[in-house]
Formats: sequence, structure tokens, C-alpha cells
Amino acid sequence: MNENVHRRQGSPAALVASLFGVAGVVALPGPALVALLGDLGTAPAAARRALARMREAGQLTTVRRGRVVDHHLAGAFGASVVRLRDDRGAAPPWEGAFHTLLHQVPESARPYRDRLRRAAVLVGYGSWQPGVLISPVDRSAALREVLADVPPDAAVVLGRLVPDAGSVPLDVSGGTRLPPDVSGGTRLPSEEGSVPGASGAVLTSGVSDGPSLTAGIPVAAAMARRAWALDELADDLRHHLARLTALVDEPVPADGAAALRRLSEGTGPVYVDLLRDPGLPAELLPADWPGGDLRALLGRVVQAYLPTVVAHVHARIESVERPWTRAPRPT
Repeated sequence: MNENVHRRQGSPAALVASLFGVAGVVALPGPALVALLGDLGTAPAAARRALARMREAGQLTTVRRGRVVDHHLAGAFGASVVRLRDDRGAAPPWEGAFHTLLHQVPESARPYRDRLRRAAVLVGYGSWQPGVLISPVDRSAALREVLADVPPDAAVVLGRLVPDAGSVPLDVSGGTRLPPDVSGGTRLPSEEGSVPGASGAVLTSGVSDGPSLTAGIPVAAAMARRAWALDELADDLRHHLARLTALVDEPVPADGAAALRRLSEGTGPVYVDLLRDPGLPAELLPADWPGGDLRALLGRVVQAYLPTVVAHVHARIESVERPWTRAPRPT
């Protein structure tokens, strides 16, 4: 199991994402966000600093509304929250090709290269090798802001990769990791040198009589297994299954802040790891993939907690919208 599973839930970005998801709104007032982060154990000054960093990173935008500043999710970070919110576990059909994002960015533009790769991973791309990101579906629309900002001396190309036949080693330890501002410290594969375990991975054309949806499935499945570290991810998802099974049998606290904390502690790491799941077609998944069972159980937990937690979140918002309304005190 990934040793960062428990630690990742405390990332301010992950906490903010979970609050937007629970609230079911497109904007949250700054004071309400600070109060809700306080419910989750973040001191007010630390919460305001975290929100400022997220604004600087383009993860949040703000709109002033009278005396209140509303915060909106933005960029690839916002797209990743929407992806989790709308994820019902429905697998896309396999179209016989991966959508690709190829990039060649000089060292002088390294900040842009890091920004591009972090954004791509957040919305669901996996790192096949340095400069080559793949996805089972076209996710480029979620990257429109970063794709519109390519430096003059850099190249970024969108395309498709058809895995006809080839050889892909399966005993590798590579794979895509989430950016540290969401995962709490894990790293993306380095651009310098080769991807771990990539030596000996040679793809060769094996189809000469036209495209086929099935001829390249073994190669595509092996590519996916490495690009998204599916073996490690499956272990982490099974661990979450065990924890959520225990949580779903516990009574929901009557206090809204306590319910919010328990829900965040129990589901925060799950959502972070579900971001690592690109939603692969069924043909490309390993046998006994736990994603479907985990999503079903997660839905049961959220539905059990939602009435109490949503009421608390909206009480926090109401206390900002109507200052004479007394906000609930953290417990």
C-alpha cells in the first residue's frame, strides 16, 4: 500500500476540493471557506494563506460581491473536481487508440513544462514516457488555459497513438503520481532520463490490413498498467474498500462539524486516489479491478452523511450571507 494514503487527505487543496464537492455549489464565500477549513482542523491564518496560494497557482479565482469575496474553482484543478463529482464509474468504449499529448519544452521553460504535466495528470492523463502523456479519452478541453500559453520555443502536439502490437515489460515500478499540492508530497516521474522500467519497451507495427479495435488490446492494457501504476493503485483502492466498509456501519454524528470531519477523514484519501484512476475502458483494466466496488461503497457513505454535512455547510454560508445569523461553533 502507498505509505502516503493517510497523509494525502490533509493537503489544503484536497480539503478545499472536498468542501466544494460536498457543498454542491460553484462558488463559496471566503469567510465560509475559512470557517469550514477550521472545522477540518486548519487554523484561520493558515487557511487564508492556503487560499492565497491556490489563487496564485490558478486553482481558484475570486469575484467580489459586495463585502464578500466568492471563491470559484479554476483551471485543471477545477476540472479534476468536476471529473470526480460526475464520475459514476461508467467506462468509456475502447476506440483502439490512446489520445496523446506530446510536449518538447526546453529547460529554459521548465516552469511551463511542470505546469503542463501537473495539469494533465490532474485531469486524467498518464505518463507513458518523458514528453508523452496518454489518455483513454480526449481530455484536452480541460487544459485549454495551459495549452493557450505555450512558450514560443516549446512544442505541444495533440494526437492519437494506435498500439497495434509490441512488447511492454510488466514488472515495472513507474507510473503517474499526483502533483504534491493535491497528493501531499508524491512526485511526478522525472523528465530527466527515462521512465523507471522503460528500457526494453519496444513497440512495433503488427497490423497491416487496416485498424482493429482488438488487435492491440494486450499492448494497450500493458501500457495502461505502467502509465498509471495500476497494480499499486489497485492495492490502495482495496485498502480504501476495507476502511469505508467500517465507516458505513458507524452512526453519523448529529453535530454537523463532527460529521464533516469524519466524512473528510474517511473519504478524502479515497477521492485523491480516484484521481489516479483515469477511467479506463474495461478491456484495459486488470482482472478483479476494485474501482467499481469502491465507487459504489463511497456513494453509500456520502449519501448517509450528506444531509447532516450539507446542512452544516449551508449554515456556514448563511452566516456570511446574513451576518446576523449565528454560525455554528466548531466542536
